[in-house]
Amino acid sequence: MTTPPSDEARSLRRCIRELAALSALSAAWSRTDPAGIAASLADVLLRSLSQVDFVYVGVQGPAQGVACEVVCTHRGQEEAGRAREIGRTLEPLLRSGADPAAAISNPVGEGTVRLAITPMGYDGDCGFVAAGSRQPDFPAQTDRLLLGVGANQAAVVLQHRRAEAVLQETDRRKDEFLAILAHELRNPLAPLRNALHLLRLAGNNGETLEQTRGMMERQVQQMVRLIDDLLDISRITRGKIELRRERVELAAVIQNAVETSRPLIEASGHELTVTFPPEPVSLDADPTRLAQVFANLLNNAAKYTPRGGHIRLTAERQGNDVVVKVRDTGIGIPAEMVPQVFEMFTQVDRSLERSQGGLGIGLSIVRGLVELHGGSVEARSDGPGRGSELSVRLSVHPSVQEAQAARVGAAQAIPPWRRILVVDDNKDSADSLALLLTLQGSEVRTAYDGLEAVEAAAAFKPDVILSDIGMPKLNGYEAAQRIREQSQGRRVVLVAMTGWGQEEDRRRSVEAGFDFHLVKPVDLTALEQLLASLAAPNSAPAPGSI
Repeated sequence: MTTPPSDEARSLRRCIRELAALSALSAAWSRTDPAGIAASLADVLLRSLSQVDFVYVGVQGPAQGVACEVVCTHRGQEEAGRAREIGRTLEPLLRSGADPAAAISNPVGEGTVRLAITPMGYDGDCGFVAAGSRQPDFPAQTDRLLLGVGANQAAVVLQHRRAEAVLQETDRRKDEFLAILAHELRNPLAPLRNALHLLRLAGNNGETLEQTRGMMERQVQQMVRLIDDLLDISRITRGKIELRRERVELAAVIQNAVETSRPLIEASGHELTVTFPPEPVSLDADPTRLAQVFANLLNNAAKYTPRGGHIRLTAERQGNDVVVKVRDTGIGIPAEMVPQVFEMFTQVDRSLERSQGGLGIGLSIVRGLVELHGGSVEARSDGPGRGSELSVRLSVHPSVQEAQAARVGAAQAIPPWRRILVVDDNKDSADSLALLLTLQGSEVRTAYDGLEAVEAAAAFKPDVILSDIGMPKLNGYEAAQRIREQSQGRRVVLVAMTGWGQEEDRRRSVEAGFDFHLVKPVDLTALEQLLASLAAPNSAPAPGSI
């Protein structure tokens, strides 16, 4: 007589069947769009999981934001507006990694449900899957296993789609770039070939010979410029450019760039206005390469502005940085192209650019050279027909007198009892900075990840926290927010020290609660000046008693 299978054996067999079905999903989704993948996954999981009330699948787009959301219940698939509403309800829990055993109000019915949340891809970069059940023992181990397999299958397909889209877009840009390159290299060849015939036919006609020589010089210079641009972008891409740094005055560099670009600006009938800061600004830079950066920006503005436009170059000091902006009244940049204008092979299809010539790699060279100088670039435009603004941010090099005064002032102004917490997942970086600050008389502690930083801030009660942004467990933004929530967190000075230096990165630092944002590698003199400028606490208690 055969013994009937136990409940546990039946559950195991069912789980194996469902796992086999889920494991085959990625093959079935080979030609399915993200919305179809989300709907299919939600439906399959609803049938596979035991006694769930709903399954939510939110697919993350390549940029920030949810591309599509699907909610399936036993009544069927919820309509799109309702799915988005449920997604907004779940979003804080999805991002915070909430305890799946926590009960929440049932978004699709009455009572409360227990959640099981599984990210798709690394840290949810492809989205999230969530299931809710009114059963008190949900989620069981098999439920978690099935959710994980389903989410993994979807992530594999979605990541493959993203990589495929990036490759296709790169390939498209490359093909367009090569077509433009062939066109631009052929252009000078026609007049050069004509010039050779003219030289044979001109004889001793001095006027014809002079005109022909001038034409040949112009066309050869055009070819040299194109080839130089190609060599520059190749060197930058391969990291083969060596900067010849020296102390230079920003005004002199900009004047050299204006002299280079003036012929094109005047030929286009543009008006150029240049504004310098009231005080001289010194930079630690390669003057030739930096002049090339600003000349490329001016040339870009001249090419993309209809005849008779206005170009405005302004330089202004912002703390320890200087920001140089080139604003034009040209044809502008479509919103979807603004983040891409500094990318290699990117072409904003503008008839003015084609008429002026060029490979469209000038802004890629700008970004590469600026980043080699430790700076950042940014593009802004209000849209087609409304002009554009390209800006370069660079660190200021203090004069000899300023540096000496800063060192003396910092040594005098930094109280020896100042308590500083250094946070960086690069242990060598954190320890070396901590040692320097200790030698200057501060009491210093270190932490090597965001979670450790939050705990150290509560125990050590520092006056200043110098924190990296990209770290394990908690990133710098999240750690800063948690520190601000502590009782002593409101008065601590938070300084972000990171390799991320774009305007968006600085904005996020402020939103997270940071008071200052320094870009690595941080100039120690600038750090000393910053610490010296901070107001000392009202009294000077002994170390460890704050």
